[in-house]
Amino acid sequence: MRHERQVELLSRLRGVDAPRPGPLGAASMHNPASVYTSTERFRDEVRILFQGQPVLLALSCELPEPGDFVTLTVGATPVVAVRQPDRTVRGFVNICRHRGSTLLGASSGTGLHSIRCPYHAWTYGLDGTLDRFPGAEPGFDDVDKSAHGLVEVPVAEDHGLVFAIADPSAGGFSVDDALHGAADEIADFAIDGYTHVDTREHTWSMNWKLAMDTFTEPYHIPWLHHASIAPYYLFDRWIYDAFGPHQRFIGCRKSILDELDKPEADWDLLPHATLQYLLVPNAVLTHQIDHLELWRFTPLAADRTLVRTSVYSPSDPPRPASYYVKNLDVLLGVTNTEDFPMQEQVQRNLASGAVSEVVYGKMEPALAAYHRAIEERMPRGGGAGVR
Repeated sequence: MRHERQVELLSRLRGVDAPRPGPLGAASMHNPASVYTSTERFRDEVRILFQGQPVLLALSCELPEPGDFVTLTVGATPVVAVRQPDRTVRGFVNICRHRGSTLLGASSGTGLHSIRCPYHAWTYGLDGTLDRFPGAEPGFDDVDKSAHGLVEVPVAEDHGLVFAIADPSAGGFSVDDALHGAADEIADFAIDGYTHVDTREHTWSMNWKLAMDTFTEPYHIPWLHHASIAPYYLFDRWIYDAFGPHQRFIGCRKSILDELDKPEADWDLLPHATLQYLLVPNAVLTHQIDHLELWRFTPLAADRTLVRTSVYSPSDPPRPASYYVKNLDVLLGVTNTEDFPMQEQVQRNLASGAVSEVVYGKMEPALAAYHRAIEERMPRGGGAGVR
């Protein structure tokens, strides 16, 4: 991130003194509990939020070479992104055109020369064309191969990010379009120069939006994280901006206050802050001191979510890969023992019907803005009761 941008962001903390938290949002927001529990609502979200708009599929460094691929279920559609011989990325529905089996079952892989179905070995080129029916050509000599290639979905790559739209009928788009004004700031991180280190997956009994909610406010830190990260982070000061529907929320380490005593020319935000880009609908891209993290939340049901967490190092890292793996271990040691078990509890409580709504306070501005962005995309009545 450019120094002048870091100075501008840090300067917002001047005059924001505890115990007055800030900067505060304009108003609190009340949201019906049903947005987390309703099966009908969940189906609408999958169709509207995931099928018809760009979703962050991967970072470019997860598929750096021709034949490398990443898979992700986008809403209800299994999608695979494949690096082509010309180094572009193309996206396909990850379903065989023969009998509907999943083609590539791994979350990622390298070195493909073709895509072969594990069921009957129908074989496709990296460009999705149907090449052959191994051992069964006479049995399918009346099937037009040119009409039975993989179903292609729109994909865009730029700034080290790969987005996809799961709807094959959707038109083309750019990453800048998908980022709604955040592209310049994200481009400063030169993400295309990073290296993928490790990815972990866990399934949790919670709504996918509760997973996103975890990253939108530091208010919970002194209490939920009192035995882990609370000694290091402020809960009453933050830096926040919206980029269209997306939010950039900066959580501040306590050491950030010492920066404000220095001349502006010496200010350095990044060692003292966690920068989180909340990308609607379901991704959190995080810059954490000296590496990147990416959270991708796949909705499985109204009360079940697959969480994929990845860590990335600079391409010429000053530390061994084990250092970044350890950072991922520490990160998941907090979220998987404190944050997400709490959200599973919240899910059970909201499903009981005992409370009709939740409240997002003025000191949770990114949380409220995220949910307003969700509601703006839902059909009329989808956010009934929001106020």
